[in-house]
Amino acid sequence: MGVRGDPSDAEVVARVLGGDREVFGLVIRRYETGLVRFATRMLGSSDAAADAVAESFVRAYRHLASCRDPARLRTWLYRIVANRCKSHLARRPIADVPLDDAPPVADPADSHGALERAEQLALVERALAQLSPEKREAFVLKHVEGLSYQEMAAVTGERIPTLKMRVHRAREALLHVLEDHA
Repeated sequence: MGVRGDPSDAEVVARVLGGDREVFGLVIRRYETGLVRFATRMLGSSDAAADAVAESFVRAYRHLASCRDPARLRTWLYRIVANRCKSHLARRPIADVPLDDAPPVADPADSHGALERAEQLALVERALAQLSPEKREAFVLKHVEGLSYQEMAAVTGERIPTLKMRVHRAREALLHVLEDHA
């Protein structure tokens, strides 16, 4: 059993494969928030991210039997979402910059600090959008989603030294962009 008496990922997979389709809802409740956050940072659009995650859950459900290690379901789901995001980015024209995730207009009642944080977050989001998809993916998996390099390797299919270099270069590029705006 997992947290609060919920079945573990491996138990959920076994139950779904055994015909209890309803229990797949547990997988969605467990992982949807993190996957949408990851996809939003990869795609720069919450709408595109929601679509990518929804498509990924459908794909995961259909191909659940191919999940070789059900105990590592989370990593497997991140890999599916990462692939959906890469497909989406490959189809999107370079100049297609989404506007739906622009920072919200500040409420005059908000404190100056909140406005400053929103501006900083918007700057980081724009800087992330300037990274190559590979660097963005590595940075977001490591520093936003908190995956280990081992988990990142399972998600991306890349070697750990390659991922470490991508995270390092992404960090350098982000720092450069942020320093230019300081």
